[in-house]
Amino acid sequence: MASAKKEETDLWDLLKDLAKNWKIMVPCIFVAGIIGVFIAFWIRPVYKVDALLQIESKSNKSVGMMGGLPSLFASSSPAETEIELIKSRHIIGEAVEKMHLQYTATPVNSLDRLLHREGRMEISRFEVPWTLIPKNEKIVPWIAEATDSTTFNLYDHNNKLVLSGSVGNTYHFPYAGDTAVFCVHRMEATAGQKFELQELNRLDAIAAFKKAFEIKEKGKKTGILEFSYQDIYPDRATQILNEIATSYLRQNVEQRNAEAQKTLEFLEKQLPAVKEQMDSSLLKFNTYRNKVGSVDIGAETQIILEKRNVLQQKLLDLQQKKQSAIRLFQPEHPTIKTLEEQENNLKRELANNTAATKRLPNTQQEVLKLTNEVDMSKHMYTTMLNNIQQLKLVSAGEVGSVRIIDFAEEVSRPMKPKKSMIIFAMLFLGLLTGATFVTLRSKFSNGVRDANFIERETGFSVYAKVPKGNPNGTKGTRPLAVVEPDDVAVESIRALRSSLEFSMEEGSSPTIGVSGLIPGVGKSFISVNLAALYAGLGKKVLLIDADLRKGRLHKEFGIKRGKGLSQILLGEATVDEVIHNTEVDNLFIMQCGTVPPNPSELLGSKHYASMISELEKSYDLIIVDTPPIMLVTDAALACRVVSQIVMVIEYNKHSIDAIKDGMTQLLKGNSNAHASFVINKYEHGHSDGYGYKYGKY
Repeated sequence: MASAKKEETDLWDLLKDLAKNWKIMVPCIFVAGIIGVFIAFWIRPVYKVDALLQIESKSNKSVGMMGGLPSLFASSSPAETEIELIKSRHIIGEAVEKMHLQYTATPVNSLDRLLHREGRMEISRFEVPWTLIPKNEKIVPWIAEATDSTTFNLYDHNNKLVLSGSVGNTYHFPYAGDTAVFCVHRMEATAGQKFELQELNRLDAIAAFKKAFEIKEKGKKTGILEFSYQDIYPDRATQILNEIATSYLRQNVEQRNAEAQKTLEFLEKQLPAVKEQMDSSLLKFNTYRNKVGSVDIGAETQIILEKRNVLQQKLLDLQQKKQSAIRLFQPEHPTIKTLEEQENNLKRELANNTAATKRLPNTQQEVLKLTNEVDMSKHMYTTMLNNIQQLKLVSAGEVGSVRIIDFAEEVSRPMKPKKSMIIFAMLFLGLLTGATFVTLRSKFSNGVRDANFIERETGFSVYAKVPKGNPNGTKGTRPLAVVEPDDVAVESIRALRSSLEFSMEEGSSPTIGVSGLIPGVGKSFISVNLAALYAGLGKKVLLIDADLRKGRLHKEFGIKRGKGLSQILLGEATVDEVIHNTEVDNLFIMQCGTVPPNPSELLGSKHYASMISELEKSYDLIIVDTPPIMLVTDAALACRVVSQIVMVIEYNKHSIDAIKDGMTQLLKGNSNAHASFVINKYEHGHSDGYGYKYGKY
């Protein structure tokens, strides 16, 4: 439970971190989305068509007069074998050549491709004497440019016009000391559209075809093959796939008919010998009967004769089945073993029948023998005649072991690109990239977050952790502490006020110097609202803007920039002339004044120190808002006369070394001052819902 809660907290912290760094996340996601849209529209639509074929099993029985034919031959193969046959160069190569897939014409205009208005050109002849062209020039493609919807110009690799022609005509023209041939059989293009031409050798064209072609068996041992082909043109994909299917069907029929013709020729050669054997057996039987006269065949002899005929017929049929099975299975297959066992049983029964025959009288044995020979020869002759007739039907017709169930049909919707998926994936990639950048930046950032770590490393206390509050130190011309006293940032500054009061020694100078490490950390925000909170206690407070270079406290209170601290130090104005009332009771402000040529010298002068001493007599508290300590030495000079130094640092912004150096600089001219830290823009809990920005230097 604790682990799940920790993971939930970590995820919530990550989400907050990503939201805080929206200036990184939004551009990453936006750029990724733009790239995704570009990719989705850049990819050419690809259409996929499919067709279904059925492969008849060798064990399938034919109908009608062809019932016995499978026992003579079988041309179909298992689906796995047929798939490899279909993917052979013999089948695919024929389709490639017939559909002219060895020639390609690729549109080259990028804008047309992005807007999906590319032209189309299909060529049926592109024969150039490449052997006569230097090898270093072959890498530059030839270009065909449409001049209108039916005519074009052909340019060679040197961008030289070699032909102006029209669609449907075959052109033979001299080139490189030989003859080149070119023919465009289809073109759908507007004037000015260009196409890169390429001629692939046969093997490369077949390899390219195989990448777009797929064939697989639907289910297991169904004998149903699914063909599919992908192309940027759905009509061409349909034509190509149907050509593959019909080409395979045609070759299958031709192969099957060729096998039937071979078997027919063999049977017709054997037929005279079988007929002669039948005539010879019949002649022997008649001669013997004339010699011995009529022989009365008893019931026992008749039974033995009939049984022998039946056994011999069964044995012949079984042997034919065995031969067919051997063509399908290995010798150790259970089907083959079963047929062999049945064959052995029939042979044993036939041997027993022969033994029973030998117990008959000699005359009856001879008659039985001759009668059996006549019956067997007649059966063989009749069977052979029937098979010959069946084979003649197969040879005369288009009968194969393959049939097309579904021809390919043109589709209207492309299978890819899936634009929404691409855009979503790129947006996710943009989110992931931004999150990775934010995480790495946070991981490798040397910014300090832990107040205890700062106290332990520097030896100075962190008096307040001020979360993000109002965008400015004031709302209109009134401090945030007055307008929104319950703001989370004001509450933290109120805690700072209490800590400073506790740390002030009795009789010490009632002057607080506020500085920041770098611009933008919010020191002026702290100064203004701290002064307002002290004024709220009834103390007479003077807020001095000691940033003589880029002071801006007068803007916070709606005062026009004029004479200020710099003019007092230059002797150009008196204290009373530059101190202004504010809308907050007991709070007065001395603005920075115009920018002097020597701010550091003025703040380091005795005049500055004496001025502060005089002001301490008139005010209960003086707060001096100084420049950032890491940029100029003004802050250290301005703080040499204060009793309390407050350094404002930003959460997760500064390294501990920078913080140490900043505090060391501030204390150089006033080592007796009591120093403390304020962590501004602190992040914890749900405080991140507040946000504000600061003036820039």
